[in-house]
Amino acid sequence: MISERLAALRLIMQREGWDAVIVPGSDPHSSEYLPARWQQRQFISGFTGSYGTVVITPSHAGLWTDTRYFIQFDKELAGTEFVLHKLRVPDAVQPWEWLGQEFPEGGVVCIDGSCMSVAEVNDYRQAIAPRNGRLVNRPDFIDELWPDRPGTPDDPIWVLDDQYTGRSAADKLAWLRRQLAGRGCDAMLVNSLDEVAWMLNIRSADIDFTPVVIAYLLVEKERAILFTNLKKTASPAVGRHLAAIGCEVRPYDAITDAIGRLPVSTKLWVDGNTLNEALYECARERLPQTLVNAPSPIRLEKGLKNDVELNGFRRAYLKDGIVQTRLFKWLEESLAAGVRLTEMDVADKQIELRRAQGEYVEESFAPISAWGENAALPHYEPTYEACSEVHAKGLFLLDSGGHYLHGSTDITRTIPLGPLTDLEREDYTLVLKGMIGLATAVFPRGTRGANIDVLARIPLWKALRNFGHGTGHGTGHVLCVHEGPQDLRQNVYDQAILPGMVTSDEPGLYREGMHGVRHENVILCRELEKNEFGDWLGFETLTCTYIDPSPVVVELLTQEERDWLNSYNEYVYIRLLPNLTDDEKRWLRRKTQKV
Repeated sequence: MISERLAALRLIMQREGWDAVIVPGSDPHSSEYLPARWQQRQFISGFTGSYGTVVITPSHAGLWTDTRYFIQFDKELAGTEFVLHKLRVPDAVQPWEWLGQEFPEGGVVCIDGSCMSVAEVNDYRQAIAPRNGRLVNRPDFIDELWPDRPGTPDDPIWVLDDQYTGRSAADKLAWLRRQLAGRGCDAMLVNSLDEVAWMLNIRSADIDFTPVVIAYLLVEKERAILFTNLKKTASPAVGRHLAAIGCEVRPYDAITDAIGRLPVSTKLWVDGNTLNEALYECARERLPQTLVNAPSPIRLEKGLKNDVELNGFRRAYLKDGIVQTRLFKWLEESLAAGVRLTEMDVADKQIELRRAQGEYVEESFAPISAWGENAALPHYEPTYEACSEVHAKGLFLLDSGGHYLHGSTDITRTIPLGPLTDLEREDYTLVLKGMIGLATAVFPRGTRGANIDVLARIPLWKALRNFGHGTGHGTGHVLCVHEGPQDLRQNVYDQAILPGMVTSDEPGLYREGMHGVRHENVILCRELEKNEFGDWLGFETLTCTYIDPSPVVVELLTQEERDWLNSYNEYVYIRLLPNLTDDEKRWLRRKTQKV
């Protein structure tokens, strides 16, 4: 199937005179997770990861992705002609850099500019310029190969009440208009789906696990216009909500015409980091002198959670603590009784327990339920057709999360299911040391994520071990579980970690064919103290699920680390106690014994 699609694409390339084709891994809104319509990279390659770019030439099929997916690439694309190009490793070559090196003089590259950001397209344009290369923009060129391609989602919009958001949509629109006035702009085109949803306090089910709305939002001085599938706004409650905040609704595809009709004097603010090239070209053609390309202010404003949102996160993690206590107790007792369970059985049981907590919306991402060697794939996703049986030995890794109306969760626990090797216990302990090191960090205001990422790696580095993914990402409030602008990774991003930011703390260690370990808590940046040396910040741990101390090699922990682990587990026990049965209390007491 994949070879046939590549052959068909190359026939199109030959017919059109294209020397290379870029198959993007995103949608018109630069999303990480995609509706079925825009899963073009998976269609052409068979690769199911959430990050990557495909470049096809007459003699080469390459897929660029990062360390999370190297093993997955080998499994999914074995037997195809696709070649893995590794990113986020030393001396990594970006796809546009590779193309610039391999490109023929005067060659032509075809792109789908509707699914590539302005910034990304500029990288390719500059890379091929020395060889007099040319870009051709053919939105939806994949249609010729994909006759049954899914349409644009039309799931209904629903309103997230102010009691959960802590801030009305009217207030957010007023804030954005002040930002526009401060830049001397007349309007802003909001392109990122989570920014649109956050601005208007609306949600939908257009993307699995990510309750955003496929839409654009044009905010002007006196009105706002939401461009989306009109079927999505049929609910009277949604209509009343949008009318109350002065927001009109127009068809999704009408955005191009709307930009083309703006007065030529309009000073329009767009963010080329996420806006697709096709729409940007439309705006630039209409507003050649007045188009402003600058980062969206919404990204940071959304990332600084208010008190209502933070209390919602705390409630959500309390619920997940109850869920995971019951889940791991059930798993342990089921295996002891000889019940045969698969990785999917565990994932399904957790969803069942989350639903029982109330105010549950959906999972916040596809669960990574992994036993044994499967846990060595950082983003392993079991399916009913392909998953392993779970046995009472070794390590089991569960990375999952849920959206509740009041907050979202993301948590990883690695637990022992039976006898462990010395190496498993050592890896478990070193990763835990890294997580504790970051959770207990104290740092001055202005510190970037890259400045403190090392705290989670030092214990592993000292043992000559490492992990390839980032240590932490921002977490959205009933939105994208991966959210900026902050990041905790070795790459340097010019964004300080600020009070109100909710970020994951998740170092790991992966041994192919053996086991994987990851410990993940979610932490909130908070102000600690001001003195003559500056403003000092630290973290509050929001996650409320016990960390199993039984695999720990106690000799590898410092006294401070032992005290943190004991204190954390005691906190979890006390917080969960009122919500547990007597049997569950006794079980959790055993699981939170001091080390």
